[in-house]
Amino acid sequence: MPRPSEEETAAADDAIDDASGRRRYLTILFSDLSESTRLGELMESELYADMLAQLRVLCREIIPRHGGNIARIQGDGVLAFFGYPETREDDGRRATEAALELHAAVSRLAVAGAGFPAGALTLHSGIHAGLVLISDGDVERGRFELLGNVPNIAARLSDLAERDDICVSEETLGPHAQFFTSSEPALVQLKGRTPPLAVRRVLGRAPAPTRLEAMERRSLCPFVGREPALRLLRDRLRMAIAGVPQCVAVSGGPGVGKTRLVDELRRHAAAGECLVLQGYCGTYLAEPLQPFLQMLRALFGRSAGLPAEPAQAHPLLAALEQEEGAAAVLAQVRLLVAPREEARQLSPGATVPTLRSLFEQLAARQPLMLIVDDWQWADEASQQALDAVLSLKAPIFVVAATRAAIGESLFLAPVTTLELQPLDDDEAARATRHLLPGADPFVVAEIQRYAGGIPLFIEELCHSASAQGGQWLRELRLGSAAWLTALIESRVERLPPAQAEVLRAAAVIGGVFPAWLLEQLTGHGADDPLVIALAEQDFLFAGEQPGTLRFKHGITRDVIYEAVGLHRRREMHRRIAQVLEGRGEGAAQEELYEALAYHCAAAALAEPAARYAELAGDKAMAASALDRARAQYSAALKALDELGPPSRELALRWCAIAQKLGMACVFDPLGLADGVAIFERGLMLARQSASMDAIARASYWLGYICYAKGMSKAAIAHGEAALDLATQIGDARLAAQVRATLGQALLAAGDYGRALVLLDSAVDSKRRQSRPGSSLAVGSAYALACKGYLLGDQGRFAQADECFAEALLLVGDSLHQVSASVRHWISVVYQWQGRWEEALRVAERASEIAEHVKSRQQLAMGRALAGYAQWTLTRDPQALQAVRDATAWIEARKGALATSLNHGWMVDGAVANGRTEEARHHAARLFMRVRQHDRIGEALGCRALARAAAKLNDFVRAEHYLACAERSAQARGSAHEAAATQLCRAQIEVGRGHVGEAQRLLDAACTAFEAMDMRWHLERAERTRDMLRV
Repeated sequence: MPRPSEEETAAADDAIDDASGRRRYLTILFSDLSESTRLGELMESELYADMLAQLRVLCREIIPRHGGNIARIQGDGVLAFFGYPETREDDGRRATEAALELHAAVSRLAVAGAGFPAGALTLHSGIHAGLVLISDGDVERGRFELLGNVPNIAARLSDLAERDDICVSEETLGPHAQFFTSSEPALVQLKGRTPPLAVRRVLGRAPAPTRLEAMERRSLCPFVGREPALRLLRDRLRMAIAGVPQCVAVSGGPGVGKTRLVDELRRHAAAGECLVLQGYCGTYLAEPLQPFLQMLRALFGRSAGLPAEPAQAHPLLAALEQEEGAAAVLAQVRLLVAPREEARQLSPGATVPTLRSLFEQLAARQPLMLIVDDWQWADEASQQALDAVLSLKAPIFVVAATRAAIGESLFLAPVTTLELQPLDDDEAARATRHLLPGADPFVVAEIQRYAGGIPLFIEELCHSASAQGGQWLRELRLGSAAWLTALIESRVERLPPAQAEVLRAAAVIGGVFPAWLLEQLTGHGADDPLVIALAEQDFLFAGEQPGTLRFKHGITRDVIYEAVGLHRRREMHRRIAQVLEGRGEGAAQEELYEALAYHCAAAALAEPAARYAELAGDKAMAASALDRARAQYSAALKALDELGPPSRELALRWCAIAQKLGMACVFDPLGLADGVAIFERGLMLARQSASMDAIARASYWLGYICYAKGMSKAAIAHGEAALDLATQIGDARLAAQVRATLGQALLAAGDYGRALVLLDSAVDSKRRQSRPGSSLAVGSAYALACKGYLLGDQGRFAQADECFAEALLLVGDSLHQVSASVRHWISVVYQWQGRWEEALRVAERASEIAEHVKSRQQLAMGRALAGYAQWTLTRDPQALQAVRDATAWIEARKGALATSLNHGWMVDGAVANGRTEEARHHAARLFMRVRQHDRIGEALGCRALARAAAKLNDFVRAEHYLACAERSAQARGSAHEAAATQLCRAQIEVGRGHVGEAQRLLDAACTAFEAMDMRWHLERAERTRDMLRV
């Protein structure tokens, strides 16, 4: 059967889309007449109709002039949109300009015979942008029908606006807010939108806006990765100052950092001896010679169309006025920048020579730096003016930023080219950490992958992450930058149609994909000139694996993908799945399981999606790629949910996959933010199936995930239920697994007596069957580490070391996840014993392993342990910050296992640093964990609080906290905590002058420290004893 041609396929896809409309990124303007009800009551019907007719005429004149379309005029309101049939990157600005002009025009309306003078009528408007389904309308729906939440939000912003207000969402304007004067963004909660929306009230047009001024008001990426480029620019600046004119063209795609680089140079030049003038080119509301006219207006203290402000004119002009030749040049230049009603135009041939003469006069007195942004949009007159300036033998340095390749950038004079590349991984990581402090390394790496090293994308992703709170943890996506999606989509629409179609097909295939699949789907392979052209335009490039292609920026792929219509997209996914299924069998198809799962799910083929996702999860588990296994098993469960109410067979299948998901979460429960809910559902479905085996296993995994999330009480309850059921059905292996996990949960809850019995049972059982490196050895190693932790807390450090040595022998030098978990408990016990250097080394090794295996839980614990050990040794504030950051990673993903220890550390650090409010905050979090039976950090935190109270001479409160520490030590049977609390009490008694009591306490503490070989603590006790002798 012949394959349809590319044109036939695209036409068929378009037909699918056109049936229900097209997805487009649009900016919506909703304007309404203020107080229209009152006006209708006061006016005769005919006069009111005449007024509305005038309003409609104004809408039809003004909105199209700014590139907009009217979807519907109904009564006294108008619904307009920008971005169709052509998407422009400045659609948000265009809509706002149209609203300002429309408001001004309506305010000038005077209704004859109605007694309403000019100025009595006003509008109120709302503007918002995003993805909209647009289709042809009819008599009832208007000229176009716009579906989606974006028009609703624009209407609600209009309702929010007061008389003559224009409310624009921040995400619609983005950097284009520079063109307007407005209020600061305010968060507004709107019906139909869950997160609050940042909204500006636009007041008018800003005088002489510049991108650089706007950037100074925005939160910028730090200046990273551009140091060599800045050095080159500074070298050229020095040459220009020495009298050799220079021109450097800084090129690169949108958002790569051209303007940021030039701004760094501008600051340097302005701080020196240069006169810096700047302007930009444009295509919307632009004028001939725009960048040079902007420079002149800044020089003369003028704004377009407004009188001069003498006090704002540059002082250099006053000196020029005193010289006859220069004064004549200034008189001609003033004609160029005078308000239109005063202007007497220079002859066309005189303008460029006049500009050349002015810059020559200025450069004779002070070196000049001229900055032009967006040179790719320069008009012919500007090109001629720049060529004339560069012909001068004077200290002039021109820097032009352009998106175009240098050969296409309209430079008539020789230039030095400087092409900016995306940031590399290290540079992107530095930028991300600056904008998103405390982000874990996996998030940093994901932002780098998604942003492709583009500083603008990194900035917007970090802003989006901050604004979305915990939501972004589940999936990294661009949350609220409609202006940026318009920028990307406008680039796609400027492509030739054939290139755009291939790019959209590539977006449907995925972010990374085999080149053969693109060729089979579109007829264009990696070596096709059309695909090569897409690479040259920074859309696609070769993937890391041979024979693959990938989008340069994940953001770009997602924007293009979302703009493909749902029906068309599903059909394309279905075709891709068919191609992949026919690719081969056995090992060849195994490599495609993940892609098949994705495309079947996107094609709404739930049954094969679930099947392939489970197979892909199994494959990932076999390769120990647990993060990928979690993603695939989660996708399989989601696909099964799409099949409707589960039968008994389907419920059991769901439970079986959930158990596999549990296995993938054993060493990183943080990888599943909503893990408890998933396993609760698994238990519910198991009970519905009435299968005792399924109920037992579902109870076990729910108990395990509760333990891993720090919910000890629930973990114990589910574990005990699972153990009863496993015993009833005679499943000895499951019963052994449950005993081990139940022992760990009891250990976390401080029930050491019952925990030790179960841990010993688990160790003995697995010790008999395991060999180093086997799966049973993994379980034995962790059980031994838990037992070592328990013995260490009891002060039996020598026995704890024996357990740890055996555990490390079982895991060997492997980078298995359990190696990190074992080392966590070792580091904790070393800290208790005061072996800080060893604790630090062990925690750092645990962190290395965790980063290698991509386990957030283990990395967070390793970083926190290392941070506190480092702080104890050095008192470095950055070490405490590492503890804060790691704790935030855990809690953001609803984790809490042993985090009372983290908060105890942070209470101790905050008290030592005199940060009272911080100490209170972490003390509150500590006691919340204590109420959940997590008492591991309680005594440490209470001792710190006792010291803080004693420092304030509040000895009653100090005694309260010391008593809490003692109760905690007693409840856990913790000999080292009891001894450390005695030392703390002795130190407080020394401060109070109670020598006898202090001596008694020190004697007891020193005896305990010697018995437990706690040398670091013993040294501190001896130093305290020395204070008594003074």
